[in-house]
Amino acid sequence: MSDPVKPPRSAFWDFTLSIYSREGVSPALIALQDRLGLDVNFLLVCLYAASQGSKLAGADFARLEDAAAPLRKNLIHPLRQVRRWLKEQSAVAKESADPIRRAVLAQEIESEGLQQRAMEARLTPGSGAADLALAAGNLARYLAWSKAAPAAADRDGLALVLAQAFGERAEAARSRLETAIAEARKPN
Repeated sequence: MSDPVKPPRSAFWDFTLSIYSREGVSPALIALQDRLGLDVNFLLVCLYAASQGSKLAGADFARLEDAAAPLRKNLIHPLRQVRRWLKEQSAVAKESADPIRRAVLAQEIESEGLQQRAMEARLTPGSGAADLALAAGNLARYLAWSKAAPAAADRDGLALVLAQAFGERAEAARSRLETAIAEARKPN
């Protein structure tokens, strides 16, 4: 058997790995995915783009969605469904299903990385400095584009992720986020 081919380096993936394990980030992102139907990779690309000084708008999200949708539909979601079924199923002993579930999880994570590389290829590289307000704006524009209506708990989760990604206090991140959400709701 030959050695597996390593995927190409990805600055977006490296960024994701650097913040995903920070306190509270993973559960907050997964809760936003499950409650609002948001794509975790889109939330992360909002932060990544702002870390590069880039503002994202509706046309950017549409372009990124064109890259992400086939992977999400045909690869990521089916793997997630299998992994969750294996965790909850009662047809076989948990000890028998767990190794398969872990293997499926590893493939699901790899497929998320594949989606991120496809999205990164469609991003216009930024040349500015990392900016909390820009990140809050990107998140707010993504929420508006996706027609998500975040409740207070969702906004808390977004503020936590924003604060962790940019090394800010949660209160400052929440304030920037609320301002950005209000701006994104204004008619153009």
